[in-house]
Amino acid sequence: MVKLTDQKGIALPIVLVLIAIMLLLGITVVSVINYDSKTIYSLNSSEQALHIAEAGYNKYLWLLNNDTYFYKFGENEDEGFRIESTYVASENQEWAGYTKAYEKTAYSSGNKLIGYFKVEVTPPTISNPVVGVKSTGWTADSSAYRTIYVEIHKRMFTNYIIFENGEGKGVYFSSDSRIKGPYFSNGDLLAYSGAKFFDFVGYVKNKDVKGVDFAKEPVKMSRLQMPATNSELTVWGSPANGGYTYTGRTYILLDNKTLKIRQSDGTLSDNVSHPESGVIYIKSDINDRGDLYISGVLDGRLTIIAEGDIYICAKDPTDNTIRNNQKEYNEAYNYQGITYASGDESIPTYENKNPANISDDMLGLVTDNDIIIHNRTNNWPVANDGSVFTAVENLKIQAALYCRTVRMQDLNYFERNNKNLKQIKYIGSRIVRYPSATGFTNGSGYSSDNQFDYRMSYDAPPHFTEPVNSGWEVKSWREVSSQEPLP
Repeated sequence: MVKLTDQKGIALPIVLVLIAIMLLLGITVVSVINYDSKTIYSLNSSEQALHIAEAGYNKYLWLLNNDTYFYKFGENEDEGFRIESTYVASENQEWAGYTKAYEKTAYSSGNKLIGYFKVEVTPPTISNPVVGVKSTGWTADSSAYRTIYVEIHKRMFTNYIIFENGEGKGVYFSSDSRIKGPYFSNGDLLAYSGAKFFDFVGYVKNKDVKGVDFAKEPVKMSRLQMPATNSELTVWGSPANGGYTYTGRTYILLDNKTLKIRQSDGTLSDNVSHPESGVIYIKSDINDRGDLYISGVLDGRLTIIAEGDIYICAKDPTDNTIRNNQKEYNEAYNYQGITYASGDESIPTYENKNPANISDDMLGLVTDNDIIIHNRTNNWPVANDGSVFTAVENLKIQAALYCRTVRMQDLNYFERNNKNLKQIKYIGSRIVRYPSATGFTNGSGYSSDNQFDYRMSYDAPPHFTEPVNSGWEVKSWREVSSQEPLP
């Protein structure tokens, strides 16, 4: 065996190996720390980008809560919402001109820039009646992007073909009733065997529906609160806000894009343009109720609120040439009630939810009193003794109606004379405090055909009355992939 007697030369290599190991460990520690720092920074940036995206959505929702229809054309430069692009008819005819995307908006905390957000909007459709809000947030250094997509919906009175507040004694739907649209009652759900509901049904209290045919099982829901009055709507009828205000009994003919208006003092105005705000206010005074007499064809969007009753007529209610003469009345032009210029086939109903050329016409009639089907010439501009019978067969009412009840002017007349006027065809929405009838089971009076205007599942006439407790509800929330780079 050879024995090493001199070990002085082995120390240096060992030291070098130890130094190399320590250096390697040091580099590894620094790398790990650096990696962890970058990971933490990246995670923080990602969370920050998500926070910014949510901030953009929440700010947009705040604007939407201040204006239900902000999603259409809404712009608010003070809050950073400047329209960048709008939809064109080739993308969706109904959305033409609606907001598609807003410019990117800076998001700051105090004087420090945190990042940016960009909001894009998908308007509602009949098949999907929700507003889609896509909000993308990214950090100031563009190190992280996050995008969320939220679908929201607001419960409105016009979401239903018939909304009943449940006041007074409940009335059963007859066995031949066909309710072709969503129905809701703040009270009981009452219907005789044989009645058929074609869409959603909601109620608050109890139900008696044995033998009734439902397309969907009725749902017990929370109450939708009607306001005590419609006084807030009258603000939009003020000339200062772009509306029209008339005092006392008023007669209006909807003459397509214009109006013909006769006031209680006899003043006649022809070729009146629609008000800028879309609202007309008929108010009463100490000597004259604010009743409205109306018929005709509407080309546009309009809401009329009256302090008195609203009478739906079949002839031109401004016509003061018809005196107490039934023959003269019969020969006058028949407007058949209230219709849209776009035609029946353009209104999405249960039988045709996707018409080729969807209507852009929409009417709202609002009163805290009654909406009355006119059938005697009481308070007509001239024939005031009521001797002329004014009802016609197969009346049409295309509108959203908000009132205490919808009734006949003289329902007993039809029963006494066994007069059958066939049908009232409602296309739209009816919001009533009390249910009522327009005919009798023996066939006298009017039967009713109830068709929902499916545009009203997400839309309503200008400034139409909303529930007291309404608000935008989130239907879905999800994160989606970002599209980089953003402008």
